[in-house]
Amino acid sequence: MRASRNTLIKCASIIIAIVFSLIAPVIIADAKGKLGKKEWVITVTAPDSVSGYHFGVQTFTIKARAYDAPPSPLPLRLLSATSEDGAMVQGVWRQSGKTFSLTFELSCNDGEPCATVILRGKMRSNTRMNGQAILILDARDRENVAGYETVNGTFEGVQQ
Repeated sequence: MRASRNTLIKCASIIIAIVFSLIAPVIIADAKGKLGKKEWVITVTAPDSVSGYHFGVQTFTIKARAYDAPPSPLPLRLLSATSEDGAMVQGVWRQSGKTFSLTFELSCNDGEPCATVILRGKMRSNTRMNGQAILILDARDRENVAGYETVNGTFEGVQQ
């Protein structure tokens, strides 16, 4: 009877340890992962491209999900980005401590190239972030290492 009780306690301890090892990274990431809490309003500023594409200043509302179902095997999580005109697109984000990156596609408008937006930055406080914005346009540029026209800008964000 005593041996089966000890075995039961050991099994319960192992199960608790396994469950904690699966949940702890999510809890720790969420504690640092302020990007996955609430919504962020992010303002991106970028100069005109060499070919004349005008991005200017655009604002996006970002809703980054803290948990994905099914969970991704990569350290990426899903997000939705809504532009000022109401167009919503999907993207991905990741965060390590205070640094993060997120990326999403701009909606393709008539007469303008499609573009990918990459934001890399740091959390400056619980409610403020900023960093570098990179726009990769669907316009070939043989002189650019990436092979596509890119525009470098900046961004700032505040949590709502």
